[in-house]
Amino acid sequence: MDIEILLILQQLRDRLGYMGEWIAINLSDALAAIAIVIPFITFWCLNKKRGQLMLAVFAGSLMINQILKLACAVYRPWIKDERVQPGKMSLRSATGYSFPSSHTQVAATAYGDLGIETAKTSKKMSIFWFSLILWEGFLRVFLGVHTPQDVLVGMISAFVMIPVCSRAFRWLALDRKRDIWFGAACTAFTAVSIIWALNKPYPMDTVNGVLLVDPENMVKDFMLSCGLSYGIVTGGILEHTFIGFGTECEKKQKLLRALIGLSGAGVIYLATRLSVPLLGALYNSLFRGFLIGLWAVFLTPLIFTKLEKKN
Repeated sequence: MDIEILLILQQLRDRLGYMGEWIAINLSDALAAIAIVIPFITFWCLNKKRGQLMLAVFAGSLMINQILKLACAVYRPWIKDERVQPGKMSLRSATGYSFPSSHTQVAATAYGDLGIETAKTSKKMSIFWFSLILWEGFLRVFLGVHTPQDVLVGMISAFVMIPVCSRAFRWLALDRKRDIWFGAACTAFTAVSIIWALNKPYPMDTVNGVLLVDPENMVKDFMLSCGLSYGIVTGGILEHTFIGFGTECEKKQKLLRALIGLSGAGVIYLATRLSVPLLGALYNSLFRGFLIGLWAVFLTPLIFTKLEKKN
């Protein structure tokens, strides 16, 4: 059934031609990229508590997505059935295992949270946010890079994390000392996850001597996500303990905060490529992700708080 749906949409994509595929892939990537940025902008500039929750959902959902990918090791649709021909442009962001859809899950974490929050005040806005999730899911299937199951599980995983993180935040708010226990639990979970990812067996199917999916690349993606999630958690605990900034500031300050945070993350991402020979590809990815998470949630607030106090 899944393959039949992909083949029907493939016919539609072929009729729309190059421009239709170009619009679809760029819209899909844009929806995912914006969904990644929204929690950080919210945290820095708009509503700190809301941003903290969104970042927690993002971090948790990212870990669940990567764990499921490695645990299930499901090949992409065109590997399972040669009749499926994905859009050529979409292949640049559709590497590795297929299940569940990372694009859809990332979109569902941010837009789902916004949809639930705005449902209390504006049904139209709530419908708008939820429609973006459906669009992202549809586009991934339309492009032939995911099956409907990949998309559906990605959505469900994100929606499960939203109430889980909300309850965890309420539990942590009752006693600040609980931050330590929460941090210790996250550290243990991260360590166990890394050991598991490095040692579990992976499919080694080949075509003409070439691996269909290189497990090392998948583990590298996992390490990046693992580091980012742990960096967000660690940074959140440090910020809560030592900084405690607020989002009540002028528009110019909000803009400066966003520029500092986003540009710094970009510089770190590029600069840490230099440490690959020293750490190796896998641990470099872990280090890169951790440093970006720590930068975004702890170091960025520390910097703009110092700057704003001087001014």
